[in-house]
Amino acid sequence: MEKSKNFTFVILIPVYHSQDLIKELYNQILKYLQNENFFICFVDDSKNNETLEKINFYFKSNFFVLKRKKEENFSTRYSASMEGFIWIKKNINSKYVVEIDADLAHHPKDIMKGLKKLSETNADLVIGSKYQKNSIVKNRPISRKFISKAITMICQFLFSKKISDYTNTFRFYSMELVKDFTLNKIIFKSPIGHLNNLLYIIKKKYNIKEIETEYVEINNESMIKFSELGKYLYDFLRCIFINMTR
Repeated sequence: MEKSKNFTFVILIPVYHSQDLIKELYNQILKYLQNENFFICFVDDSKNNETLEKINFYFKSNFFVLKRKKEENFSTRYSASMEGFIWIKKNINSKYVVEIDADLAHHPKDIMKGLKKLSETNADLVIGSKYQKNSIVKNRPISRKFISKAITMICQFLFSKKISDYTNTFRFYSMELVKDFTLNKIIFKSPIGHLNNLLYIIKKKYNIKEIETEYVEINNESMIKFSELGKYLYDFLRCIFINMTR
């Protein structure tokens, strides 16, 4: 693949033993984006090749699978995303990058709406917010609702009330923003890294917008395990301290 090939946007999709999700993901992307000029970068942390094989079966062109060897026993979603961003920056010519979940909690039908907002407002980042007035949230456990809302409320008090959702990773980035934050050292491999990155973007006074979105909890594997709560709490407090003193 030559970097000289141009795409309007790249979809970044971290996957982890997602073989059962790939067919429907492919169908929905095809349904809503078949006439668009885009590339897909999958970042696969699976311990086997089943997800890779499913991707190669359904997706025939304009995609790449970045295979990683995951050693940690906790979610390394952020480090997977960052390696994907870095790969995209080095290998693809594109104006925008969209990050979504493989399980359709972030639905491809909202991608063009987010990109339109990014383009028309000249924003650097657009967040698909679960807390916009007309957003739809389904099947989300009370525990996850509480954690997400608590993090958002604390960050609104400490950093910016303009952001209504600090935890959703359904985000739309300008390539210039990606080129900036991929220079930063990865401090948190866990999903707290997404929060840390957002706080960096706020600190740098980038133009941030939000869109209404539909968030549907489908994949139980994505749920936070009780055994990981202590680590995430420690990471969250450390993240807040770093950004309060940065």
